[in-house]
Formats: sequence, C-alpha cells, structure tokens
Amino acid sequence: MSQTRASVRCRAGRTGVVFLAVGIVLLVQGCRRVDDDTIPAGVDAQAVGATNSSQRDARARKPNVLLVVLDTTRADALTCYGGAAGATPNIDRLALDGARYTHAFSTCFWTLPAHASLFTGLYPTQAQATSETNRLPLEVATLAEVMRDDGYHTGAVVCNPWITEDRGFAQGFQTFIEAWRRIELVVGGLPAGLTEQLAVDEATRWLDAQAAETEPFFLFVNFNVPHLPYLPPPEFVQRFIARPVSVGALTRLNAKARVWAVLAGAVKLTADDHTLLRQLYRGEVAVADAQVGLLLAKLRALGLLDDTVVVLTSDHGENIGDHGLIDHVLSMYDTTIRVPLIVRYPPRWPQNTVRDELVSLVDIAPTILDVCGVARPDQWSVSDAMSLCSAQRSTRPYVVAENDRPLNGVQLLRTSFPDFDVASIDRRMRMWRTRTHKLVWREDAGVELYDLVRDPAELGNVAAEQAQVRDRLLEDLLDWLSATQPVVADVAPPGAPDDEAQQRLRSLGYVE
Repeated sequence: MSQTRASVRCRAGRTGVVFLAVGIVLLVQGCRRVDDDTIPAGVDAQAVGATNSSQRDARARKPNVLLVVLDTTRADALTCYGGAAGATPNIDRLALDGARYTHAFSTCFWTLPAHASLFTGLYPTQAQATSETNRLPLEVATLAEVMRDDGYHTGAVVCNPWITEDRGFAQGFQTFIEAWRRIELVVGGLPAGLTEQLAVDEATRWLDAQAAETEPFFLFVNFNVPHLPYLPPPEFVQRFIARPVSVGALTRLNAKARVWAVLAGAVKLTADDHTLLRQLYRGEVAVADAQVGLLLAKLRALGLLDDTVVVLTSDHGENIGDHGLIDHVLSMYDTTIRVPLIVRYPPRWPQNTVRDELVSLVDIAPTILDVCGVARPDQWSVSDAMSLCSAQRSTRPYVVAENDRPLNGVQLLRTSFPDFDVASIDRRMRMWRTRTHKLVWREDAGVELYDLVRDPAELGNVAAEQAQVRDRLLEDLLDWLSATQPVVADVAPPGAPDDEAQQRLRSLGYVE
C-alpha cells in the first residue's frame, strides 16, 4: 500500500460575509436552496449537452462516487426520516430517487472513529483510530487509497478539523482541501461564515475539472453542520424560530451549551433552552440540505448524476436534551448512534426503495468497492462488514459501536472543572444492538439493557428484569471483542494539533 499522497491544504483567503451585529458573522454569500433542474451559474448548458454523451460512454465501465457526510445529523432530523416537514427537500428527493436505509448505525458517537470506519470498513479499535490514539494510522488501507490505485481520481473537501491530513485522513486523496482553515474565528471563537458554502465552491470546481476526464472519480465531502455551536444564517433562523430572537441571545445560548460544562454541573440548561437549541439545529440541518442540493445540481448539470454512486450519511447523531444530555459525547443511545443512509445509483438501487435491515457504517466502504468493481483489500477481511448490494449478503443480526477512554474530555475536565470526578467517565464503552434489544457495556461499571420493542426511546434500563437476555447479549459482545483485533500494532498518538486546528477544535468544544 502506497503512503504517498498529494494534498492541498487551503489556508489563505476569505469568503464574503454578512455581519448581523457586533462582530458575530452568521452568513457566507450564496447559501441558497437549489431546484432539481437548476444549472448553476457558470455552467454552459450547450457545452454540457454536447459533451454528456461522450463522457457517459467513456465512464461506462466504472461509476463515479460522491460520498457526503453530514456531521452530527440524527436520522430523524431529515423529513424523509420523520423530521420537520419541508426541512430537507433536496435530501428527500435523493431518497425518492434511490434507497433509504431506516436502521443504519454509526460505530462511535464522535467524528474521528466514525470516519475511520467509513473510510476503512473496520471498527475503530481494529483500525486503531480511537479516542486514545486520535488518528487514523498510515498503515491502515483506506477507501481512497484503494480507489486511487484502481485508477480513480480522488478528491476530498472537509469542514471538520478532526478530519485532517495530520490525523491520517488524507491517505489516498490526490486533492485534500481542509476548507475549515479558510474561515476565520471571531468573538467567542465562533466561525465567521459558512464553511459549507466554501466547501461546495471547492467541490464544484473540482467536479468541473473532472468533467473533461475519462477516468472515474471518487469525491468525499464532509459538512460540519449541524454541529454546536448552532448558528444558521438568518433566513434559516427565521424559518424555524417563530418568535423574534436577537443575535446576542443566540450567541449566549451557544456559549452556555458547552457539553463538558453541562456534564460537570457548572451549567444548567432549561426546557426553553433545549427548545431553542432544537429549532436552531433544524435550521442547520436545512443549511446542510441546501449544500447537498448544490452538489447534486452540479452533477446533474454536468450530465454525471446517473453515472455517479451518491452516498449520503452521517458520522453520528446528537442529544438536545434527550436523556438529559447535550451534544453527542459519551452517549450510546439511538439519538447519537442511529444515522441516515441514502444511496442513489439507478443501475443498482431502484427508485423509492426503503430498506429496514440493520446496517453499520463499516458496510459502506465495501459497498462502494463492490458497485465499482474494485477488489477489497486483504487487510479488511478481519471485519464483519458486508456490501449492501452483494448477492451473498446475509441479514446482519447486530450492529456494534465502541469508544475507548475519552482522553480529550478527561483532560478538558481536569483543566476547567478540577472538582469533577473524571473517573466517572474515564472508561471504555461498547454497544451491542439487535432489532429488539440494546446492551451498553461500560468498563468497570456494569451494563445497561434496553428493550427496543417496548421502549424505543430507551428510557428504562431492564438489565435486572431481563437477566437472560442481558447475559446472552453480553456473551455475544464478549465473543465479538475477543475475535476483533487491531490490524496494525499499537500506534503513538499524533503530535499536538497546530494552532489553527487547536483554535477550531476549541470553538467546537472538544478541547480547552
């Protein structure tokens, strides 16, 4: 496996912004909803028509791939999954044109391990990409490397400062753009502008360049909305919040909703706070939908949409008062582990297909390779990942999520809240979920069991009442753990992030 990679790290430049008040910037120019038949500005319709046929013929052997991750997006935040009516028209149309998986689950409740599973078909501990290592080791074969070596042009545009070249995620990408580096921070460490709009601009320029190529492409786009702090542009605030609310009030609420401060008991969020946060969250989901619409419109305008496998998912969900929690860390509830998964590719997925089998994020990489006719690397054979479109796919009886010791949070709590007992969270966690039950294991802290048939909201721990089920699932989990080994030797954690990355991680509440 080659470890050579060419990457582009965008550090310079500013985007146009609209200031609402005293240094708080909420909007980058150009955020808009896209109708399905729109050809974006700058695309020559006649040129598109003249080249579509030849491009399709040249690419007929292998499809292109567009993999989109909406960070922190609960499945039930999308209209097609039961979310607010009219909130996500572009994603809803994508689901109608392809397949929607109703029981898809992440392998972890936070960004880095989940993306590692998405890129490798391995569980976080197999890939050694965990909250203890804080990186994806270079020795692990990635989807982008495999696609590149098969002749694909590979590109990535990322908005989350955990998904960086320094942390190993640029492996295999010939172009790797860290869009978040081009957005400055302002008062309170909040992002001055909509990184996602900049990311779409970069992605569409990259797609324009691919339109003239005969080789297929693999493009990965990571959007960081909806993620705390929730600060959607004004028109999205107005759509989802009925009563007038000042920019200052939104800023103060986001400053208050800091997960570690809430966990330590230093901050108490009220029911009204949770209500407003949910409305802001819906606004950010709508922002993400608008950006997805722009990407799909570009593919359609270039005549490439039907020749492209489009996969849309999330790395994890979010708690917004659910179970008395905020954010997504340290939570194995479905609110944080269940994610949307939509796939569009007409030759393999009929329109308006709804599938309800259990699916894991580890299944996505082998699915992409399967559809593209690319061989799966031997290193991935240790995983139970299964292609979603393979004729040999059997029904998945379980999904697993895991997290190692939350060292970033432990350090932040020790620094900022020295009276908090970090031993109460400084432990590994594992989740074993079937269609009917969920077992949550915490190292040195016992287990919880939820009856998902009687209690889908996971409000009552029935570990004592259903002891036989508890013991059977715990045995299954322990057997799986004993058989699930890392594919690489122990890896040292990366060095400290550069000042720019550290500042952005601080603005998202991950580090002090």
